[in-house]
Amino acid sequence: MKFCIALVAVCLSVMVSVKADQGEEMEQAKEMLRGLAAECKTKEGATDDDVEGFVNDKMPESRTQKCLAGCMQEQFGISNGKAFQEDGFIEIAKMLMKGDESKIELAKEIAADCKEVAHDDRCELAVEIMKCLKESAEKHGIDLKH
Repeated sequence: MKFCIALVAVCLSVMVSVKADQGEEMEQAKEMLRGLAAECKTKEGATDDDVEGFVNDKMPESRTQKCLAGCMQEQFGISNGKAFQEDGFIEIAKMLMKGDESKIELAKEIAADCKEVAHDDRCELAVEIMKCLKESAEKHGIDLKH
């Protein structure tokens, strides 16, 4: 079984997203993310392509894409706009992992690796969080390549 941790965007870049065993589950998760991104899309002036990049776990490049990711992370409680929120990340992981204790423990380890991530710019912070989560997931043996 393969798992993919990315936020949020779930992420959760998620923030956290779990690579589904079946394509249908992954599509449902992406559709849910598109819906959740609507408010941030408007707030940040993002395009449909920006949202698709976020949903498909593409590392943000433009300022708008970075701010969209930041908004989504804030919406999920993974960021407070100044720093990574370890507790928020773990809460999202618990919701997504539906009681699978081994996956929840892994999420806690990943969160602990990133607990020091902070930045004064909320949009740059989003990228730093995404990078840290990816690096930590890979360190823990999670293949993030789709």
